[in-house]
Amino acid sequence: MRFTKLFLYMLLSVSVLTVACSGSDDTSEEESFSATGQGVFVLCEGNYNAGNASLSFYDPVKKTVENGVFVRANGRKLGDTGQSIILRDGVAYIAVENSGVIWGIDTETFKVKGQVTTAGTKIINPRYVHFVSDTKAYVTDLYSPYINVFNPKTFKWTGAIATGQEESRGYCSTEEMVQVGRFVYTNCWSYSNKLLVVDAERDEMVREITLSSWQPKSMKADRNGKLWVITDGGYSMEDESFSDNIPHLYRLDAETGVVELDQTLDTDEANVQIEMNGTRDVVYLINNDIYRMNITDSHVPVRPFIEAPRDANGRRHKLYGIGVNPRNGDVYVADAVDYGQSGAVYRYDASGALIDQFRVGINPNHFAFK
Repeated sequence: MRFTKLFLYMLLSVSVLTVACSGSDDTSEEESFSATGQGVFVLCEGNYNAGNASLSFYDPVKKTVENGVFVRANGRKLGDTGQSIILRDGVAYIAVENSGVIWGIDTETFKVKGQVTTAGTKIINPRYVHFVSDTKAYVTDLYSPYINVFNPKTFKWTGAIATGQEESRGYCSTEEMVQVGRFVYTNCWSYSNKLLVVDAERDEMVREITLSSWQPKSMKADRNGKLWVITDGGYSMEDESFSDNIPHLYRLDAETGVVELDQTLDTDEANVQIEMNGTRDVVYLINNDIYRMNITDSHVPVRPFIEAPRDANGRRHKLYGIGVNPRNGDVYVADAVDYGQSGAVYRYDASGALIDQFRVGINPNHFAFK
C-alpha cells in the first residue's frame, strides 16, 4: 500500500481499544534530570497500537538532545500515540490519545506530577488541552461527543460540555482550540467540516461554523482576532476515498464567522498544519513544504519559505509538524522520514537558514518551548 493521508491518519481507519498502554507499567530505573534553562520539548507520536510514544528535550544553546526523557525520568512508558503537548506554570501537559491519559510532568525534572485518565470522565481519546484559567482547562477528543473539563492544578475532572455533534463513521472529533475573548473555538477534523464555538464563561457550546472544505486539521488565532484554519480536504486511496482530497486555507472573522480568505492548496499526502510566530502576525503552514505569510496577505506565496528535504531518489520527505519559538522566531520542523524509524528535527532561524538538525523518536509531531 502506498503512503497516503489515510495511512498517516490511521486513526480514521481502525477501531478504538478501550485501554491501550496506559503508560503505567514499569520499564527501567529512574534517572535524574535538571533542565533549568531554555529548552524545546519534542513530542513523538510513535506508531498506533505500538505503545512507543516518546518525549525528547533539546537544548538550543548547547545543541544537544536527550531522547526518551519521560521513560528515563519516571521508569514507565509515556503510552500509545502521543498527540499534543502544552506548557503552563512549570508543568508540561501531554495528551496521549490511545492510552486515554493526560500526563502532567515537571518541565525541569520531567517527573510526573499528576494525570487525568478516562476513569469517571467522558474522555475517550484525548487530543488537545486548552487553559481557560489557572483552575480550568478543556480537553478535546477524537471519539467523545464532549469537550471535557479538568482542574490543571489538581488534575481532577470537573465536567464536560456536550458538543451536539452526531457520529460520522464512529467519530465525534474535536481538535485544536484557540480563544478569542470569552469564546473558545475548536475544529472538528474527522469526517467533518465544522468549527465549534464554546462560551468559556458558561461552559456551553453556542454555535457552529460550516466550512466549504472537509476535515479542518489545524487552527490558530492571530493578533487581530482572525481564525486561520487549514483543512486536509479528506483523503484518497486506491480502494476508498472521502471528499475531494484538496486542502484549503481559510481566514475567518472569529466574531462573525465570515470567511475573508479561502485558498485551495496543493494536494498533501503527508500532513497539513498551521503555526504562528510569537507576536501572532506571521502564519507558517505545512503543505508539502513550509510556507510563510503575513496575516494581512491575500494569498499563500508561490515559493516555499523552507523546502522539504529530498531523498536520494528526489522524493520529498514527509513533514509532520512545525513549531516556532516565540522568543526568537526559530522554526522547528519535524520530519517523520518513513514513519517507522527515528524521526528528524530541523531547526532554522527566522530567515530560513538551517541552524541544526537532530534525531528524536518515531513520528515527531509537536513542539513546546520552555
